[in-house]
Amino acid sequence: MEYKREKPVSLKIMESLAKRGELTPKERQYLQQLQKGFAGERVFDQMSTQLSKNCLIMNDLLLRPDASNAFQIDSLILTNKAIYLYEIKNYSGEYCYGEEMLLKLPNFKVSNPLIQVQTTKNKLILFLKELQYDIDVKAYVTYVNPEFTLFNAPRRENILLPTQLNKHFTTLENQSIPLTAFHKKIAADFAAHQIEPTPFKNDIPNYSFSDLRKGICCEKCNSFHLELQRIKYHCCSCMYERSINSALLASIKEYQLLFPDNNLNTEMLFRWCNKAVTKKRIRRVLNTLL
Repeated sequence: MEYKREKPVSLKIMESLAKRGELTPKERQYLQQLQKGFAGERVFDQMSTQLSKNCLIMNDLLLRPDASNAFQIDSLILTNKAIYLYEIKNYSGEYCYGEEMLLKLPNFKVSNPLIQVQTTKNKLILFLKELQYDIDVKAYVTYVNPEFTLFNAPRRENILLPTQLNKHFTTLENQSIPLTAFHKKIAADFAAHQIEPTPFKNDIPNYSFSDLRKGICCEKCNSFHLELQRIKYHCCSCMYERSINSALLASIKEYQLLFPDNNLNTEMLFRWCNKAVTKKRIRRVLNTLL
């Protein structure tokens, strides 16, 4: 059983700003960082699909305990024996291990993720205690990129290198037995304390309606170069075809994402779509959201 992972709100916003505006080099670097992180999480998700219904997978948890601050978990797997917590890293290239820092050759340093995962583990243990659950917690820094090398890595149980992941999940599967009502109640309590993530506002550039390119985009390649027919559109960049209403709905949701405090109205969306479709069509699609 799996709770599906959604694309992060910050990533959605940055991708929208990239296609409708101009990003600075620093902003584009931030976008690439978000994309790489999400791609790594998807790799983990794909590898964990081999687990049966005896394991419950919960992704992108942002938990708010009653007695402490919220904390985030990339992925969590609940089995009959323990809770497995994963901090997923999609690093690539050659790194040297250090207790406090990892050195990416030749001279770029990042904090050792073991420090981060230990902090998250401690918070999860306290949260479980608050909920009055007694269950073992195992935490791992999980490197998913096959192009990643970690020199001088210690033989520690809480580090999973790319070549160890298949064996780890196979062992987990072989040892698992059906979950009980106790485990399902833990999952239900986690879901009850889950809060909606908000974008890191300090990292999102300022933007306004007037700054952004207007129009309807291809749902496959994000091109604005579309031929609109009576029912469907044809993308002149990638030859993709789909219903106009589908692309219009995607544009409306994109507007909601970028301007969550604005009311949806036909006139504003008519301008947002660069007047490419009729107001009647916009009203009809809007009614499906209301």
